[in-house]
Amino acid sequence: MEINGIAKIAKAELVQLTGFTSPAAIGINKEAETWHITVEIIEKPSKAANLDLLGVYDVRIDASGKLLGYERIRTRKRCEN
Repeated sequence: MEINGIAKIAKAELVQLTGFTSPAAIGINKEAETWHITVEIIEKPSKAANLDLLGVYDVRIDASGKLLGYERIRTRKRCEN
């Protein structure tokens, strides 16, 4: 499976499971047969876009594209690094 397809699956699965929108894949790597995709997603929008609360998730997908699991790693405001 191509890396773009893996990222699309990770983002779509995270949206479906969390109900949040606007995911962005910000990192991807492969360990053995498991893909780890780091996805940032808006959890709490703000009127001032730089104050949106973002969740950063590790999404794990196997080589065939099946979701193995996900975990929120941290949250941050958009204006923070």
